Amino acid sequence: MNKKKIWISAVAAVLLCCAAVLYVGFSGGNENSYADEGTVPTSSPDQSDSDAPLEESQTVQEPAANTGTGGTLELSFTFTRGSTPASNQYAVWIEDTEGALVKTLYVTNFTANGGYTTREDSVPTWVAKAGPATMSADEIDAVSGATPQAGNVTYTWDGTDLDGNKVPDGIYTFYLEGTLYWSSRVLASGRVTLGGEDQAVIPVTSEFSSADATNRDMLTNVSASYFANTDSMEDENMNTSTISAGGPMSPEDALEYMKNTPDLVIVEVNAPEWKLDTGFTGALWIPHTEMEERYNEIPEGVPVILHCGAGVVSVPAYETLLEKRPDIPMLSYIAGRPPVAEYNAWFASQN
Repeated sequence: MNKKKIWISAVAAVLLCCAAVLYVGFSGGNENSYADEGTVPTSSPDQSDSDAPLEESQTVQEPAANTGTGGTLELSFTFTRGSTPASNQYAVWIEDTEGALVKTLYVTNFTANGGYTTREDSVPTWVAKAGPATMSADEIDAVSGATPQAGNVTYTWDGTDLDGNKVPDGIYTFYLEGTLYWSSRVLASGRVTLGGEDQAVIPVTSEFSSADATNRDMLTNVSASYFANTDSMEDENMNTSTISAGGPMSPEDALEYMKNTPDLVIVEVNAPEWKLDTGFTGALWIPHTEMEERYNEIPEGVPVILHCGAGVVSVPAYETLLEKRPDIPMLSYIAGRPPVAEYNAWFASQN
């Protein structure tokens, strides 16, 4: 009897094993089975990926970071071509607060295409920052160009990086570096707050590598403006999209600028009791105290330079014209004693 029970139990065990094998085989062909015990499906056959419950093994895609509201920075200056070798090279670029390059707006062809290897003083600050040796031909071509003709030049930044993507709002520094003559250089810079309020005049600082730099007047009248949106730029009372605020100029720089600027209008702004006995040849006279009422006496669409006796009362007249006369393409004033005799002698020699 005991042997019979043992035999029956053995047969039952064999049948149970066969049933288990058949079940596993059937389940192995089912599309919902998973070979690895730890694998969890991301969706069921009846459920789209977008509706699937998230498991620990999945990562959630973060929303795109704030890319900034943009705006437009305008950097303008007067470029005077030097007649000497090893000159006429410059670059314009943007950096963030960490000093990392955000974007190159322009660099002269010679430097960008390897000139820095034969002339190490060719805009070396930009070369060290941008690393043109590692840039592709297309990247070089996108930011470089032939050296421009003498005159007023303007570059704009739309708040994008090297790839054309909007950068976050915040403070950025713009630079203009020029090689004046061999190792003589100038580096102009200023800060703009992207996403901030409009700034018709942004302070710009220029530093020369030496006090007696040759071709010192190669890059002058450097000015900058920022507009948070295009509506600000097109506003009738604040339209500085065409005006270039040259600002203060030393008497020496002013003299060279006056000699080389066609159609320049010179305006004396001294009060009557301080009016010069002998002024600049052909100059207008509008006292600074009367500029609010008489600004329309200045011709339209021409560069203007203001002067007084020492550069003091020229400032309020300059500020009035910035507001009232957006058609002026370049507005400057002489910060110091006006070089009347020197200019008049030169002017007489031209006629």
